[in-house]
Amino acid sequence: MKDPYRAREPSISIAYLQLLLEILAERGLAADTLLQGIPIDPALLDDSQARMSPTQWTLLVMRAQALTADPALGYEYGLRMRPTVHGVLGYAAMSAATLRQAQEISARYARLRQAGFTFEFVEDEQYGSLILRERQPIPVMRQFFVENILLGVARATAVLLGRDLLEIPGMEICFDYAEPDYHRHWRDRLPTTRFQQPVNMVRLPLHYLSQRPVMADPLASRGAIELCERELALAADQEADITQRVRAELVLAGNGYPDLEQVANRLCVSTRTLKRKLQRHGTSFLLILEECRRRDAQKLLEHSGLSVQAVAARLGYQNPANFSRAFSKWTGESPTSFRQRLRNVIKTV
Repeated sequence: MKDPYRAREPSISIAYLQLLLEILAERGLAADTLLQGIPIDPALLDDSQARMSPTQWTLLVMRAQALTADPALGYEYGLRMRPTVHGVLGYAAMSAATLRQAQEISARYARLRQAGFTFEFVEDEQYGSLILRERQPIPVMRQFFVENILLGVARATAVLLGRDLLEIPGMEICFDYAEPDYHRHWRDRLPTTRFQQPVNMVRLPLHYLSQRPVMADPLASRGAIELCERELALAADQEADITQRVRAELVLAGNGYPDLEQVANRLCVSTRTLKRKLQRHGTSFLLILEECRRRDAQKLLEHSGLSVQAVAARLGYQNPANFSRAFSKWTGESPTSFRQRLRNVIKTV
């Protein structure tokens, strides 16, 4: 199954989920309520190095907004964002020698934290601006992500300068869509905010860029930047890709799929190490196996003459009813309906 935008690859720090859970907990919503039905291992919450995929993060945000019935959740999330949530990137920015350097750091390394977005830092005669760019289409929850990222940048800027968000005259937040109804409830807590602008950005009068952040520490910043550079260098082949390597091993044969131990042996790691690596990337052996079963189930139903019961057996389901339930969960239709629909399409061609 192709993934041109790497939406299923773990690239987003689990720290962002932990912040979302803090907000929901204050509203009486427990972690297991949010995670219910989402294909993510709860054990990731205890691993500061763990990452989740853009798909997982989007599903979690969608569920959080549905549970809270709060269209302004992106506003609250952004205003609650702490620079430390960004890990070493946050420390590099906080300890930068000037605010300009902090903005440049954010622009260079932002994609290490948000796979779907990046920043462009530009200066003109009046302003220094961090422009939010989309690296790929954002088909759902786009407004939430844009709001939480830009408000998070605005708040981080205030933290770096040791000021309240409303104590930075001239700061502006620009959105490229129409003003939402809920904005009026937040207007007094935000700097000047403009809608229907050409780009999404946060901009500051130039004189702020030469100011020294309250936690400026050039030596510490250099150390943090070195770690960011190392992470950036590893990002392209970070996984070399462990999830893809597991998928490549899960080939359906006459005796079914290889089990966890067999795959670990083929990859020259222990089962414990393999499970830990997969967990840190927001998935597990069983979740990848389920992906492969879905892929192969559709192929067998479409291209083979095997009965539904035989397909279930080939995929390792001892009970055909369990296969039918799983297939319906994957596709929204039963195996029989799926096969019949394909046959009807062929007849009309």
